Amino acid sequence: MSKIPGFCSVLLLGLSVAASALAQPAGTDDADMKKEKLFPVGNGTGLTHFRVVMPGVLYRGGTEGSRAGVDGPRRPLQNQSLQALCKAGFSQAVYAYRTGWNGTENVSCAANSLQYDYHQWDNRAALRTVFVKLHDIITQGKGAMYVHCWYGLHASGFISAAALAQFCAPAGWDSHKAADYWDSVIPPKIRYPKEHDQVANFVRFTDPELQISEQDAARVCPQYH
Repeated sequence: MSKIPGFCSVLLLGLSVAASALAQPAGTDDADMKKEKLFPVGNGTGLTHFRVVMPGVLYRGGTEGSRAGVDGPRRPLQNQSLQALCKAGFSQAVYAYRTGWNGTENVSCAANSLQYDYHQWDNRAALRTVFVKLHDIITQGKGAMYVHCWYGLHASGFISAAALAQFCAPAGWDSHKAADYWDSVIPPKIRYPKEHDQVANFVRFTDPELQISEQDAARVCPQYH
């Protein structure tokens, strides 16, 4: 993925996030789909390009840096970041690239635990595994997931857009609207047309264990309008 210096996201779709019955992780109340923020992890650093996708369920972003829009290193998250996510109430973190991956990590903190896994963003079987975890978060009230790549745009954006198409049809989403969401947070000069088309043509998983009720969708999905 190409590095994008100084990029600030602009969301043009008029999206708003519905109230969620699921507890939102500490430090995420001011996160939204429009503006990236820095999720603090300590020592003046944080997770860059941090955005909410489904409140209390799914958040996306990059690796570590000193400001929200800084592009972090091309590597998995460091232990300090995993501890911060755990303490905030996240139960899952997902790295969407293979680069630098050394294996699953299980992190424990005062009253919580977090599992950190690698799931390749463009592999459908891996995507299904991510969605099984999201389904459990939605239906069982588990802590939220943080999915990340390096700069919070490409791989994490694809997984996030596909998740909206998979789970949020009752809230007005389909694959074409998910593609609009993809476009809205990718600079027009790059846009990744191949990935745009993959989102626009995304075929939902029909497995019963990957379906949620209209009531659950109303609780956790952002409203498309």
